[in-house]
Amino acid sequence: MSVISVLVPVYNVESYLEQCIDSLIHQTFQDIEILCVDDGSTDGSGDILDRYACSDSRIRIIHKENTGYGNTMNVALDHAIGDYIAILESDDFAEPDMLQRLYDAAVAQQADVVKGDYFHYLNREDTFVNRLRSYRKREIVNVNSCPDILNLADSIWSCLYKRSFLTDHKIRFHETKGASFQDISFSLQVWLQAERIYFIKEPLLHYRRDNPASSMNNPSKLYCVFDEYEWIEETQKEILASSPVIRSYLIASKYRDYLNHYYRVGVQYQYALLVRLEQSLLKDKEKGCLDEASFLPAVWKQISEIEIDKNAFFKQTARSVPDARLTTCNFKNGQIYGEAFFKELSSYPKLFIYGAGQVGKRLAEAVQKRGGKVDGFLVTQMIEGQTDCMGIPVWKVEQAAPLADHCAVVIAVTEWSQYELYGILEQYRFRHIFRTDDAVRKIM
Repeated sequence: MSVISVLVPVYNVESYLEQCIDSLIHQTFQDIEILCVDDGSTDGSGDILDRYACSDSRIRIIHKENTGYGNTMNVALDHAIGDYIAILESDDFAEPDMLQRLYDAAVAQQADVVKGDYFHYLNREDTFVNRLRSYRKREIVNVNSCPDILNLADSIWSCLYKRSFLTDHKIRFHETKGASFQDISFSLQVWLQAERIYFIKEPLLHYRRDNPASSMNNPSKLYCVFDEYEWIEETQKEILASSPVIRSYLIASKYRDYLNHYYRVGVQYQYALLVRLEQSLLKDKEKGCLDEASFLPAVWKQISEIEIDKNAFFKQTARSVPDARLTTCNFKNGQIYGEAFFKELSSYPKLFIYGAGQVGKRLAEAVQKRGGKVDGFLVTQMIEGQTDCMGIPVWKVEQAAPLADHCAVVIAVTEWSQYELYGILEQYRFRHIFRTDDAVRKIM
C-alpha cells in the first residue's frame, strides 16, 4: 500500500511526458504509486509509459480507449490505492519536494486538502504565479470562512487530497466524452465541501503554458467551460441554496473563469465566446444572482462593460490579427517569392497541405495547375466519414509524422490560426514548414 497515489492522465503528450514522469520518480517522498491512465493515445505516449513501468515498480499503467478527460480521471480514482491523492497533468512537472511538503502539511493539519502555489512554465522559463497571495496561509480555512476560495476553481494541481474525503463526499469528475475543463467542476466540488483546507505559499509545480494542443485552440471545446459551471450549479444546488453568500461567490468565480477563457482562446473564437458569456450574464442578472461585493473589481468592471455594449468591449479587448507571434516561426518560405515557391515545394519527395478548407483547396489547385502533386491534406481532427478532399487523401497530422524529416508541409489556413498549427507541426518534429503568406496568396 502506497501512502500517496499520483494520478497522471495521458493523451498524446510524448514531447512532455518524460519530464513529467521523471519529476515524480525523483521525489524526495518515495512511498508513492504513479498511476498513469493512457486515454487511447495515438502517438508514442503509451510506449514511453510502458518503458518507465518496466524500470520502476511504483509505476502502474492503464491503457484504455479514448473516452475523454473526465472518464480517464474517474478510472484513475477508482484504481488508486493511496491514503492521499495527488494529480499531475502529463505536460506539467513537479518540484522535487512537492509531495513531501504537501504530505507533511496534510498530516500535521489533519486537512482534507492541501494546496501549494505554482509556476507558469513558458518557453523553458518559470514565472511565479503567486496565485495564493490573497488567501490566509498556515491556517485552516473552508468555503464558509473564506468564500472567495471558489476563485481557485481553475487549478486541481499542486494539491494533495485525502482519499477518504473524496470518497465520502462522492466527489468525481464530470464525464462528457470529448469535452474539456472537467478539472473546474472537480475543484469546485472540493472547495464547496472540504471542511479543512490548508495553503502552502511556496510554488511546488510547473504548469506548462506552451502546449499547442491545448483545448484553447480547439473549437469543439469552446463552450465546455460553460457546461462545467452549469453542471456544478445543478449538482450542488442544495449547498448553493443554503448560502446566498456562497452562491454569489460561485457566480463571481464563474465570470472570472469565463473572462480568462475569453482572453486565452484562439483569436478566431473570441467573439463567439463573448456572445455566450453575454447570454449567461443576462440570465444571472434576471435571477438576481450578481452581487458586486463578491466579484474581483477587475471582473466586475469588465462584465459591466459587456452588459453596456458587448461590441465595444470586443473592439477594445480582442487580440489583433494577424498574430504577431508568426514572426517567431521559422517558416521556410521567408525569402521565397512568386513561382519560386512552387518550384521549392516540388523538390520534396512528399507534399502535404495542413488545412482542407478554402485556402487549402485553392493551394492544391495551384500546385496541380503547375504539374505538382499533393500527397495529402493534414488535419488536427478528422471529420467522421472523411477520407479525402478533392480526391486527395486526408490524414491526421500525427499519421504523417514518420515522414517529418523529408516532406514539405504548407500551412494553408487563415492568418490567425497559423501559429497554433505551426506549434503542432513542431511537436511532431516536422522540419520543412511553409505558409500561405501574402506573396503566395497573390499567385494561388
